[in-house]
Amino acid sequence: MKRIYALFIMVAVGIWSHAETFVPFVIPAKANPESEIKLDYKPITEQDRIYIKDGHFYRGSEPIRFWGVNLSFASNFPTHADAELVAERMARAGINAIRCHHMDSATWPRGIWQKDGKTLHPEALDRLDYFIDQLAKRGIYTDLNLHVGKEYSRRLGLPPSPDGMDKMIAIFVPELVAAQKDYAKRMLDRKNAYRPYRYADDPAIAIVEITNENSLFMWSAAEVLPNLPTVYADILQNQYNGWLKSKYGTNAKLIEAWSASSKPLSDNLLTNGDFGQWQADRNAPNGWTLEQHETAKAKASIVEYNGKSGLLIEPTTCDGTEWHLQFNQSKLKLQEGQDYTLVFEIAAPKERTLTVSVIQAHEPWNNLGLYRAITLRPEWKLYRLTFTATQSDDNARTGFSFGKQSEPFYVRALGFHEGADFAPDKTESLENATVKVFGEVESKTRQLDRMMFFAETEKAYFDGMRQYIKTDLGSKAMVTGTIVFGPLGLYAQSDMDFIDSHAYWQHPRFPNRPWDSSDWLIDQKAMSDNPEEATLFRMASERLAGKPFTVTEYNHPAPLDSQAECVPMIASFAAAQNWDGVWLYTYSHTGDTWDREVMNSYFDIDTNPAKWGFVPAGALIFRERLLLPQNFKMTLALTSPQGSALDQLAGLHSKYNSNLFGATGLTYKDIVRFEIAWVLGQSEKTITQKQRSVHGDLHRATGWNWDPGRYFIKNGFCLISAGHRDKPATFEWIKTTSPERSTITITALDGKEMYIYSSRLLISACGRCENTGMEFSEDRSTVGNNWGKAPVQIEAVEGTLDLSKFFQGPYNKNAGWRCYALNPDGTKKAEVPIKDNILKLSAKYGTMWYVLTK
Repeated sequence: MKRIYALFIMVAVGIWSHAETFVPFVIPAKANPESEIKLDYKPITEQDRIYIKDGHFYRGSEPIRFWGVNLSFASNFPTHADAELVAERMARAGINAIRCHHMDSATWPRGIWQKDGKTLHPEALDRLDYFIDQLAKRGIYTDLNLHVGKEYSRRLGLPPSPDGMDKMIAIFVPELVAAQKDYAKRMLDRKNAYRPYRYADDPAIAIVEITNENSLFMWSAAEVLPNLPTVYADILQNQYNGWLKSKYGTNAKLIEAWSASSKPLSDNLLTNGDFGQWQADRNAPNGWTLEQHETAKAKASIVEYNGKSGLLIEPTTCDGTEWHLQFNQSKLKLQEGQDYTLVFEIAAPKERTLTVSVIQAHEPWNNLGLYRAITLRPEWKLYRLTFTATQSDDNARTGFSFGKQSEPFYVRALGFHEGADFAPDKTESLENATVKVFGEVESKTRQLDRMMFFAETEKAYFDGMRQYIKTDLGSKAMVTGTIVFGPLGLYAQSDMDFIDSHAYWQHPRFPNRPWDSSDWLIDQKAMSDNPEEATLFRMASERLAGKPFTVTEYNHPAPLDSQAECVPMIASFAAAQNWDGVWLYTYSHTGDTWDREVMNSYFDIDTNPAKWGFVPAGALIFRERLLLPQNFKMTLALTSPQGSALDQLAGLHSKYNSNLFGATGLTYKDIVRFEIAWVLGQSEKTITQKQRSVHGDLHRATGWNWDPGRYFIKNGFCLISAGHRDKPATFEWIKTTSPERSTITITALDGKEMYIYSSRLLISACGRCENTGMEFSEDRSTVGNNWGKAPVQIEAVEGTLDLSKFFQGPYNKNAGWRCYALNPDGTKKAEVPIKDNILKLSAKYGTMWYVLTK
């Protein structure tokens, strides 16, 4: 591929100034062949088939990184004419991969199914065939998602998953696995009408994903799996009993193993567990706290219910977030490795669920061993829940979170004790296959057994699906299962072709009804200000050494004031960590409004200049490797060669849950110094230094620093900086008068070293991005349905670039430059004067792009 490069200085705002300088900036749906910033491409041929070598993707003899976008729902099926325009626009912006997402989630025209939900729609298939062909002709590979949102359970007359989209049940229910294989065959075994290949054979279909965000260790598993519909609970229990039978052989050996650590219970460690003392000014029993966050409200009182005195807790306002309403007691002291028992009686006049937990009563609010959803019914039920403390803490708390549902409930006779009697319930028998998957009283051994069973069940599903796709269907694509969910989730993915992750910074929250477009909130926080919370480090800690690593969904959703940080930060971070692919989520959700001139949702980037305007820079930084990985590589021992790897992983998962970053023992400042990955079966961590022998490689090496308020990466070919103007002070060569916060990226348009040889640079500047007339709440946490109208606007950046200081040094080359402001289609708009080596950026040019040439 002919390489065309850009020098981008992209200035993006997270905090608004008093003097707002918004200007319309609608990047057109049709790429202009005269654009100053267009990138070149070449068609995909048989010789361009993707394969894996040395833990990375390769095309021909060269490594390749995927710089991509998602397509969601109807956007996977553009008309033939639109397919050509969309493919061309993507390719010219540097996109070389798309991800077909949510095709299976709806019927035509939003999805691939006919109205019966059983057969594939012929027009959807024709449009998809043509689109894949047009993408391939422009060098764009396809990642084909198989199961995303289709509920095969409904088609088969089975109850839906409590979490929707057949989440979790699709992993272990044989009928649902068979349905997924049938869909895979229908997609991969069919010939593209416009290409000489079956989908399984097409070099342009580089990746197949088995299922999206689906795991027995996923976010909602602790709530969903103990409360499955009976038909699924029975299937899971039968499989579990078979697994236990294979491990223990007899019921006696099972009881012996699970009961070995039993100890008598201590006195009650709770204060006022019978609620005999009341503190009226706090509307709660003495020693207890009724927590109410945001708009959520509740009240408490002592009443009689079904013959027993108890505490009635009545939610009066729910916002849909579980932890916004809590009833708890803190200041409990826990010892790591000690077993504890929590005892209580609970009931609800109308069936409802809530979460019972033992967590830290302080930041970072870690789970200390118990986090479980339970279902309440009208009759009183006595619970005895046991757990092993995952770490010592002098200020732990136990209690209930109940902010999702408004039904009242009753609780009484709470006790918290050291020790536990771990003997299985008398109704549980291995011989009769009646051992419960979730017992009320569980030793650490029992908990770890369940976790290992889940891990082996999940791994068998993914390995089986991969074998079916690659062997039975003969697919030549790279196959992955789903994203990583903690140590055991990584184990389940360990035999996939590559490892994948997803992340969103400040994903919108829906306090009352999921995905209610009029009732949502977003926290106005910039990731550059909050490195300790950054999603990037969590993803970095999910990589497995020896396998490619990708991020197939990423976004800082609109209308974040800092959303323009998204593309520069993920592109530079991924390059420095030597990842193999990044897909922004999402190009579009719609298939018939490609020429709209408004930013229309949290995620769509095609008409959002704060995202799409940064895509070419990201392509150069990441895909074209202007930024090389870190000089040092650290491999971390996920398991040691001694003992069972699965036992070790279960113990690690029990302690850290899905938090692999926590399991590393590193800080974010460590990760900015190292390229990191996990290794199975290694005794200890290792650190190796890479050799930089080529002059250009030395200049591409990364200088990286991230303190709260400033994200900064630079080398001789590019520079990325995001943060406040005075944290630290901005560079001498560029001074912005507005806004207070900016993101700057610099890359060389001709691929040459900026300070020596480059003669073509592009400056881009963007602050906030909003539609005309967009109506924010007072705290800017939502616009509801008031997204405004066309045209979309960017907040222009004003300031100066001192060329004499930018190019200072032995190769000083500040003379002879000319600058042009660019139109939204990338063509020249007007010449911008350079006086005494000072270039002045101004809102009067109505642009986010300037090109410097000499």
